[in-house]
Amino acid sequence: MLLRTDPIRVAVLALGLAFLLILAAYGFAAIAYRPSLGGVVAAAAALAIAGTGLLYAWRLEAGGVVD
Repeated sequence: MLLRTDPIRVAVLALGLAFLLILAAYGFAAIAYRPSLGGVVAAAAALAIAGTGLLYAWRLEAGGVVD
């Protein structure tokens, strides 16, 4: 199945899953312990960077595999 898929899509899926696991670990740590202001700012910045990456990838001229 992986041979028929686009390698870029597989890589993006793996990186997205890793990012979600990192945010889930931060969320667990924020519940278990009191988070610092710097940690909250870093998590918000990481979320903003991921969001801008998604917006950039979904623009009309992004190219890639076209159906």
